[in-house]
Amino acid sequence: MRMRGAITLTVALALIAFGLKDSFAAEADLPEKPVIVMQLQQAVRANDKAWLAAHTRYPLSYFGSGKRIIRDKAAFIHNYALLFGAKLRAAILAQDPANVFENWQGLMVGEGRYNVWVRDASDGGASHYQIVAINGS
Repeated sequence: MRMRGAITLTVALALIAFGLKDSFAAEADLPEKPVIVMQLQQAVRANDKAWLAAHTRYPLSYFGSGKRIIRDKAAFIHNYALLFGAKLRAAILAQDPANVFENWQGLMVGEGRYNVWVRDASDGGASHYQIVAINGS
């Protein structure tokens, strides 16, 4: 059974990597948490500022060489290069979607000092994950 899950995850990663829509990942019967991690990785890989900005809760806290508050989508897009530096991008892309740290604050995608926190913002309905903090120092 583990082998089947690994194959399903591999196929879903391949589909997302080739830019296919979210529906394919959902159809692969993956748990929602790995899917949002894979979507986040695809957006980072493609530098999809619009997707990342749309999946962010504002105001956003950024902790880098100091704390910054990103107030809206326009500020997120304007500050994208600061928010998603090379080390943060590498940490996000290296994350195993099936093995993400989780606690009461949400999911931590990345490692150590370079990570993005994602939280389910739904109110009992379908899951809706949003980026709630970025640590890039």
